[in-house]
Amino acid sequence: MNTKKENKIVYTPEVKREKALAYLKEKCNEEFVATAMSGSGWGQGQDKIYIHPKNGTQEDTFAVWGNICEDGSYAMSDGYFGVIIHDKYEAVISSFVKDTYKDFKLNTTFGSGIVFSDRFNKSTKINEIYNKNEVFRSDIDLFVKKSSAEGIDIDESLKKIALKMKEEKLPCVITIYIVYDDKYETSSLSTLMKEEGEDYFTNDSRKYIRVSRNLEVGVVEKWTITYIISRKIATNK
Repeated sequence: MNTKKENKIVYTPEVKREKALAYLKEKCNEEFVATAMSGSGWGQGQDKIYIHPKNGTQEDTFAVWGNICEDGSYAMSDGYFGVIIHDKYEAVISSFVKDTYKDFKLNTTFGSGIVFSDRFNKSTKINEIYNKNEVFRSDIDLFVKKSSAEGIDIDESLKKIALKMKEEKLPCVITIYIVYDDKYETSSLSTLMKEEGEDYFTNDSRKYIRVSRNLEVGVVEKWTITYIISRKIATNK
């Protein structure tokens, strides 16, 4: 009987961070900074290393997932494409919103701590993103000045924007917040998460609509208190 124990390769957190930075430098030809890491285990199947471009800011932070393979190599994938495409993606959304609303602000994210297909790179265009077998969905928070929403059917405006997103093959969840005029300049997602956030938004706020991965447009609904609490918890982490 063979009693020899199999030698399992173990990488220290520092080595994993170095591997992630080297992987990104080779892939993207730029420098990055690692800011945090959570190791695999306790329900998390992979290491998550949080990184942002050296010439960027903390707002550009994304995740690199790492796994030790059977052959001892360290396999990685990343969410940098969400940073790369953000401004161009938001410009597309803005072009749809401005057909209905004059004064608005957008907050667009692509999920927290997730990674995307390796086929995405700096040359990928908006119309090349969609693949029904892959996960790429945006969460869009739309802040509209109350005076800009006067006389407009909020539900119908959400449907109109969602149909445009469907046409461009961009799965998403769009949530609208109608902001009192005197609060508009200081309104943001972080304001929404604060206790006094209720003083910023009208009763028509927190309505949302989905465009699914299969490009089906849902109905307009309103977020529940459970969802609002979950966002506050996520924001405060």
